[in-house]
Amino acid sequence: MTNVVVLGDGTGGLVAANLLAREARRRNLQLRIVLIGDAPLHTYQPGLLFLPFRTPGYRTLADLQRRTADYIGAGVEYRCERITAIDTATRNVTTDQGSCGYDWLILALGSRTVPEEIDGLPERWGSRAHGFYTPDSALRLAAALDEFQGGDLVIDIAEMPIKCPVAPLEFTCLVDEYLTQRGLRGRTKLTLVTPLTGAFTKPICNEMLTGMLIEKGVTVVPNAPLAAVTDKAIACPDGNTVPYDLLVVIPPHEGSELIDAAGLGDGLGFGLTDKQTLKSKKTERVFLLGDNANVPTSKAGSVAHFQAEIVVHNLLREIDGKEAQPLADGHANCFIETGFGKAILIDFNYDIQPVPGTFPLPVIGPLSLLKETRLNHLGKLAFKPIYWHLLLPGRHIPLVGSRMSTLGKHMGVLERRH
Repeated sequence: MTNVVVLGDGTGGLVAANLLAREARRRNLQLRIVLIGDAPLHTYQPGLLFLPFRTPGYRTLADLQRRTADYIGAGVEYRCERITAIDTATRNVTTDQGSCGYDWLILALGSRTVPEEIDGLPERWGSRAHGFYTPDSALRLAAALDEFQGGDLVIDIAEMPIKCPVAPLEFTCLVDEYLTQRGLRGRTKLTLVTPLTGAFTKPICNEMLTGMLIEKGVTVVPNAPLAAVTDKAIACPDGNTVPYDLLVVIPPHEGSELIDAAGLGDGLGFGLTDKQTLKSKKTERVFLLGDNANVPTSKAGSVAHFQAEIVVHNLLREIDGKEAQPLADGHANCFIETGFGKAILIDFNYDIQPVPGTFPLPVIGPLSLLKETRLNHLGKLAFKPIYWHLLLPGRHIPLVGSRMSTLGKHMGVLERRH
């Protein structure tokens, strides 16, 4: 029997393990699939964006969390254990409860926030400075927003890469709506500080999103990574400071120390990964997906989902004695909440930036690309049941493939820009 071990019980690990088990049953393959992670509760990460505003359906952690064990499909052995080491020479994984050998290994260990990397941030975390990328920080931010009565509200992206690069923009739009509803928007200066040249990395989308924020009265401070935090201001490496009364920080992100310790990483815990096959660049029989891979695309749930399909395809090819295929194109698909019941949808990959059009079908859509619509907002909300009932169990989501389609996209926009 062939042993496949999946490390990480977040989105990528669950999808990969469940999808692999489904394929094994379909092909009548004798695989032992072991999923190892230490999160007994699985959190719907996109919901943390809404938790600080107590949006209906996202008011408490109970609205966002479910037992991980309930999403382990048939044919997957789940071990809720803390992983302590990966030995690629002996093909063995050690945990706090034992060890597990493997023939093939999938790394889906995610990424983590590291506030301690910013001078002055740890001692102010949860009091003067807040976040929303973890359940605890999102709850504390909710309380801080309740107490806020106006002044300087600053959203700061410390550095890149981060999980879900559009989430800070979404928070900025939603807090604009929240303050308007509370009658505090006129008494609040809203500022987004970013290390990027604008709101996003891709030129066409950056231009649109930056313009949208400016129209909302948001001050955008570009090219400004975070160097330090004091009680009253943030400081950038060039010496510039931005004062705040309420500070929302997206801290630096790192991958898993296990990956670096195993000699597979880049020094920040992100695995050195072939961006097309999703194989480790450092050793054989190891694949990576999701946030712990260092490929040049967004660290987002949609990316982990698309990558899981390609990892499973290539892993099964290798088991069958064939070479992995260069199928991964960096496909990312994101709804961007813009407030007041509207959202923007973007769909892009390594080589093609977001452009206008319709999705997933030409002409009829029904969703619009790079355009604020009510239907896109409803699509964002509809993704929650899709996540629990289709994505995590490894079921196919109709009309959305692991590789990006150009159907419905106005590709001529790119030609006119050159």
